[in-house]
Amino acid sequence: MTISKVERLNPFLPEVIAEPYTVYRRYREEDPVHWGIAANPRLPGAWYLFRYEDVMQVLESPKFGREASRVRDDGEGAPVPPAYRGFSSMVSNWMVFRDPPNHTRLRMLVNKVFSAKMVENIRPAILGITDNLLDGVQNRQEIDLVEDFAFPLPVMVIAALLGVDPEDRPLFRQWALALQHASASRLTPSPELYEQAEQATQGFIDYFQRAIALRHAEPRQDLITSLIKAQEEGDKLSDEEVLATCIHLLTAGHETTVNLITKGVLALLRHPQALELLRSHPEFMPGAVEELIRYDNPVQMVTRWAYADIEINGKQIRRGDSVGLMLGSANRDPARFQNPDVLDIQRSDFKHCGFGSGIHFCLGSALARAEAAIALNVLLNRLPELRLAQENIEWANNIVFHGPKQMRVAFRSPSANKA
Repeated sequence: MTISKVERLNPFLPEVIAEPYTVYRRYREEDPVHWGIAANPRLPGAWYLFRYEDVMQVLESPKFGREASRVRDDGEGAPVPPAYRGFSSMVSNWMVFRDPPNHTRLRMLVNKVFSAKMVENIRPAILGITDNLLDGVQNRQEIDLVEDFAFPLPVMVIAALLGVDPEDRPLFRQWALALQHASASRLTPSPELYEQAEQATQGFIDYFQRAIALRHAEPRQDLITSLIKAQEEGDKLSDEEVLATCIHLLTAGHETTVNLITKGVLALLRHPQALELLRSHPEFMPGAVEELIRYDNPVQMVTRWAYADIEINGKQIRRGDSVGLMLGSANRDPARFQNPDVLDIQRSDFKHCGFGSGIHFCLGSALARAEAAIALNVLLNRLPELRLAQENIEWANNIVFHGPKQMRVAFRSPSANKA
């Protein structure tokens, strides 16, 4: 193995999570295929790729995949230790951790719902949810954008698609955070986090088992009914897969949008010229959303397992090695994007890898784009003089679903105008 000229990277450290782009630049320039520290301390290390071309190569190659069990027999690549049976079993049925043929079968079923037509049909509902959320906070003059707006919006949208009660979102938030803290790529979680995730899994299972039983008795026009119908029509969808898919959509299915909205607002507030340009030219919004994804990706890293020996940029990656694809770095690669560190909402090059690529391209990308565009447009129109109300941003301890733990913003309330 070639000796690196830079120290071994640990991308899970708080200082990296808080300021990732400076770190990315250094490794992209000095050691773009880097043997760093793995999330699992029992692994000798992991590869981290920083250049756009290399990241896209792996994303689109069948020589890399998500199922560690295909290439490792030590159990160290499992998303969750098997000792936590409920949590482990549920996560193993998430399509994001599966490859063909199971991934193909599950994705085809859910694709029928997450279509372009569905996104167009649900736009009025997204707008209504957004307006209702702002109705409840616009007189406060200061809010936590994460908890008061960016989180409830996508959860309520996903809940509407599934057909569950959006008023249960405090439960969803509690359970989703427990799963995320114990399953996202990070330094090995503590036993306490795994225990919390195990309890959250049981809460989700009990909740959706009741919902599924109701749909068997009274079918509705929602995603749960669609999954049950597919199961009954012989599409080989197991009971565990129906449950896991519902839970996966409600957890991972909203977190990307939370961070896209929050970090999109943060980027615009830190670039007031771009903010004013977008206020005066709302027709720029679709392109602005793409640029915000590229500029500060809501998902900074995804992982793959090498299914075969392969050489990338002179480094030999062995079968069974863990590979971290630094999407945030790839989207700032000057070899691919002109002036990559500049936020340009009129940029016309949209070929970023913010939603991944290949067979695992984000299933909900069209929905996330629609939610972000509507949310940003309504925020900019309804909250005059929007500004940050805190100097330092506290980041959630997660390099995968990357975003602020909270973000307080202030604005002039409509009642202040009347006074």
